[in-house]
Amino acid sequence: MGTPLDQQISVAFAGALAFGVYFATLLSCFRWLLFADEGWKQRRVVNWPLVAVTSSIFGINVVREAWRLHWLMLEASLVVGNPAVKFVLPDSANIVAHICFLEQKVCILNASIQIHRCWVVHGRRKRVVVFPIFMWLVALLCTILQIYLQTAHMKNPNIGPYTWASVNMTIGPGIVLLPFWISTVLLNAYASGALILRIHQVARQCKLAMSTTHLHFFIRVIAESGLFCLSITLAHLLVWFGKSGFAVDTVAALNTPIVGIAFNWFIIRVATNKAEAAKTQMAEKISSLRFNHSEARMQLTNAPVSAGAAFELIVYAFLPC
Repeated sequence: MGTPLDQQISVAFAGALAFGVYFATLLSCFRWLLFADEGWKQRRVVNWPLVAVTSSIFGINVVREAWRLHWLMLEASLVVGNPAVKFVLPDSANIVAHICFLEQKVCILNASIQIHRCWVVHGRRKRVVVFPIFMWLVALLCTILQIYLQTAHMKNPNIGPYTWASVNMTIGPGIVLLPFWISTVLLNAYASGALILRIHQVARQCKLAMSTTHLHFFIRVIAESGLFCLSITLAHLLVWFGKSGFAVDTVAALNTPIVGIAFNWFIIRVATNKAEAAKTQMAEKISSLRFNHSEARMQLTNAPVSAGAAFELIVYAFLPC
C-alpha cells in the first residue's frame, strides 16, 4: 500500500487526471451554452440558470483540487527526510475541508437539474417528482448533519468516531454519508429511468406521425450520462462498507470530476446533435424549442398531453438554450 504520503500522491494524481478530462469537457460545454451553433456569436437567449449550475460545479472542482494539492505539498515538505513525522491537518483546515469542499454539493446540484428535467418531460406533473424531491431533501439533510458532526467532533473529540458503526468512520461520519449516497443512487436511478420511460412512450405514440430519431437519441444520451453518475455514486456508497481510508479518498477524488463530466457530456451531446440536425435540414422539430412560453404553459395544463406537445416538451427540457 505504501506510506500515507505515497497514497495521497496516488489519490492526487487520479483526481488531477479526472479533473483534466472534466476541464476539457467544460470548455466545450461553455461553448455550446454561450455561443451560437455556428460561429462564435453570443447566443441571443442564454440559459443562465444552467450556466450558473455549470459554473458552480466548476468552482467546487477547482477549490477541491487546489485544497488537496496545497495540503499534499505541505505534507510532503514535512515528511520527506523525516519519515517518523506524522502529518495531521490543522483544525481550521479540517473545517474548510469538511464544509466547503464536500463532494456532495456537486451531486445535489446535478440532482436538481435531473429533477427539473423529469418535471418538464412529464408535463409538470407533481406526483412524478415527489420521490426524487424527497431523496434530494434526504441528501441535503445528511450533508447538513455531516457538517454538524464533523465540526462538533473538533470541538469535542468525544463525539465520534462511533466504534459501534459497521461502516468506515476514519475520514468522516460514515453513518451519515451512507444514507446520503443511498438517496443519491436511488435519485439518479429513478430520474434516469423516469426520463427514458417517458421518452420511450412518446416515441411509440409519434412513430407513425413523425421521425423519432431525436427521441431515441435522447434516450441514449440519458443512459450514457446516467450510467456515469450512477457508477461513481454507487462506488462511493460501497466503499464506505470497507475499512480502507485510501479507497475512500480515491473514490472521493474521482467523484466530483466524473459527475461534472457526465453533466457536461449531456449538454455537449444534445447541443452537438441539434447543430448537426440544423445543417442537414432535419431540425423542424428541434426548432420547436423556440415556441412561445405562454403557449407551452397552456399545453402543459392540458391533460392528457398530445404526442406533438410531448415531443416539444422533451426538446425544451433537454436543449441547453
